[in-house]
Amino acid sequence: MKVREKFILLSVLITVSIFIVSRFWQPVLWSFIIVAPLILMGVFDVLQTKHAIRRNFTVIGRMRYVLEAIRPEIMQYFVETDTQGRPLNRIFRSLIYQRAKKENSTTPFGTQMDVYRSGYEWMDHSMYAKKSPKEIGEFPRLIIGGSDCKQPYS
Repeated sequence: MKVREKFILLSVLITVSIFIVSRFWQPVLWSFIIVAPLILMGVFDVLQTKHAIRRNFTVIGRMRYVLEAIRPEIMQYFVETDTQGRPLNRIFRSLIYQRAKKENSTTPFGTQMDVYRSGYEWMDHSMYAKKSPKEIGEFPRLIIGGSDCKQPYS
């Protein structure tokens, strides 16, 4: 038996059972507030021809679109770690949120990442500089911008 056929059979059974129970207990008719929209959605899904998933898996097929809509939130809060995530990982995103609220403009010294993990890359400090401080100058800077720039940045 296909899902569509199960849905139609279940809809008829639920409707008939509500009417039978309502002969003995009238308040059960209030359950149509929940049941009727679901049955109407299911009938619409069975009759429509645009979406195969909704046609074959009535009412339940609609959950696919709901899950697709909330997928980013599910990934962000339940699946990704703090260092994963695109375009920004959770560490940077939380820092941006804090700075936007003017709560925290600095981050503590150190890192939240596992620097001893296999595959983690970094640059070590140079213990023996290639040039002496006298050759470099007192304040070594790189100037960004050229002669066409009104305010070069360094």
